Amino acid sequence: MRRLLLGLLLLLGSVAAARGQTPPEAYVSADTVAVGERFTLTLHVARPATARLEVPTDSLLGDLYVIEGPLRYSRPLGGGRLRDSIVYVVTTFALDSARVPPLPLVLHTETERYRLTTPPLRVAVRSIVPPDAEDIRDLAPLVEFPAARWPLLAGAALLALLLGLAAYLWLQRRRPVVPPPPPPAPRPDPYRVALEQLAALEPLATQTPVKPFYVALADVLRGYLEDRLALPARHLTTHELIAHLERHPSRHVAGLAVPIRQVLETADLVKFAGRTYPPEYNRQVLAVTRTLIERLELSVQVGASTPSDGSPMHAVRSGKS
Repeated sequence: MRRLLLGLLLLLGSVAAARGQTPPEAYVSADTVAVGERFTLTLHVARPATARLEVPTDSLLGDLYVIEGPLRYSRPLGGGRLRDSIVYVVTTFALDSARVPPLPLVLHTETERYRLTTPPLRVAVRSIVPPDAEDIRDLAPLVEFPAARWPLLAGAALLALLLGLAAYLWLQRRRPVVPPPPPPAPRPDPYRVALEQLAALEPLATQTPVKPFYVALADVLRGYLEDRLALPARHLTTHELIAHLERHPSRHVAGLAVPIRQVLETADLVKFAGRTYPPEYNRQVLAVTRTLIERLELSVQVGASTPSDGSPMHAVRSGKS
C-alpha cells in the first residue's frame, strides 16, 4: 500500500511539472536579412532534467531553408531543470519578409508526452534588385528582310546534295574497315564546373567596368540550369526562363524561380541599360548566385533520391533528441 501511494505521488508531481512548463521562445539573429544571406534561428526551452525534448529536423521551416542544424546546448537552471538552446543555421529566398510558423516540440516525461509550440516569427528581407529595375528596356522589334530567290537556291542545294551523296558512297566503297572509335569521355559535372567558374569570377567583381563580370555571371547561372535541369536556358529570355522554372515539377526548384529572376534581371540591367554597381554589391550578387546553385544542386539530389512510391526522402542533420 505504501509503494502504491509513493507511485501516485511521483506521477502527480511529474504531471504538475509538465503542466507548469514555461512556453518555448524563438528568435532570429537579425531583424533584416538579404536574399540568400545566412543567419541563425534559436529556440529556448526550459524542461525537467529527467525529461527528453524532441525538436523539428525538417530541411524547410516555413520560408527558411535549414543549412545546418539543429545544434543543441543545455545549461542547468537549478531545482532539477535544464534550459535547452536549439540553433539552426538558415537562409531565405522570400520576398519582402520570411515567415516562420509555430514550430512543434514534444516533451517526453517518464509517464507522459506533451506537445509545445514556439511563437511565430517574421523576418524582413532586402531585395538585391534596385527599386528602379523596371526601367529596363524591351528588345527592339525584328527587322524584316526581303525574301530570297528560293527556287534557284533550292535547285543548287539539291544538286550539291546529290553530288555529295555520290562522292560519299564512292569513298565508302574504297575506305578500309577501321575499328570503332573509343567511347566519348564522360561529361564534366555541371555543379563542379559552375563552382569553378564562379570562383574565377571573384577578381572581376571589384574591377570596372562591371559589364564583363555580369555577362559571365549570367552565363554561368544559365549554363548550370541548362546542363543540370535540361532547360534551353542559354537561348531563352529571362522572362521565358523564369516561366519554365515556375512550372518545374520539383517544388524546390520552382520555389527558387524568384531569386533566380532577381539575379538575371540585375545582370540584364548592366548589359542592356548600362547600370553600374559598387564592388561590395557585386560580391553580394556573386555570393547569392553561388547559394542558389548550391540549393538547386541539393534539390536535384533530393529529387533523385525520391522512392518509386513518391514519398520524399529528406537527408537532414539533426542533433540528439
